[in-house]
Amino acid sequence: MNAFVAPGLWLLLLSLSTPLPAADSGTMPDFSGFWTVRFERTPSGQAMIERLPRDAVLINDSGAGELGKDDFAGLKLSERSQEEVRNYDYKSELKRENTCVDPSVVYYMQSPFPMEIYHGTEMIVFKMEYFDMVRIIFLDGRGHPPAAAPHTKSGHSIGRWEGDALVVDTTHIAAGTIMNNGLTHSDNIHMVEHFKLSPDGKTLWATQVYDDPEVFTGLAARYMAWRLVPGEYIYPYECDPSYGE
Repeated sequence: MNAFVAPGLWLLLLSLSTPLPAADSGTMPDFSGFWTVRFERTPSGQAMIERLPRDAVLINDSGAGELGKDDFAGLKLSERSQEEVRNYDYKSELKRENTCVDPSVVYYMQSPFPMEIYHGTEMIVFKMEYFDMVRIIFLDGRGHPPAAAPHTKSGHSIGRWEGDALVVDTTHIAAGTIMNNGLTHSDNIHMVEHFKLSPDGKTLWATQVYDDPEVFTGLAARYMAWRLVPGEYIYPYECDPSYGE
């Protein structure tokens, strides 16, 4: 067995294996574990929703929720986006070349699939079951790269603590679907998230706020919740491009 490990990988492993600071260093929680979507009739994290910007339009399609054709939760779309959704071909979703196109972080975080979180001191890693997506939240004080840097479906995320809440700022997200009814966000979308544990540590709440003036006026937002399930693991997504044929 080859014992060589690339230097970059050693840094990642060291960050994830470094113990979190002791409790007296602050109120930083540990999000580590297996989390599955918590389906709620009444939001258990209502306080998170109440902290959203007052002018943000709340998109109620998280988890198993879906919006129908021409339902954009009250967002005022740009002329370009209106034209895009008018010409959207729903049948194209079942074409072989489109079946396994991975979504962006704007959409995959609210999917009804579980995730694993690995919580270190310099970064937090989200390993999603949906499309096997992975995102890294940098906690080392770095900023975002220059605007010309590559855009990816997971974007570039930097985090900071505000008390016991993790605030994540994400840019450089490659264009992708924002809803399941033909609306696509631009590659200039800016996303800000707040993550917080429930008092008993068994529920993880999150809100996302999106700013994308190329697509809609003002701000849009989502609320999500997951429950902790110890001892479980996510499975490979293994998307089949022949689905629907």
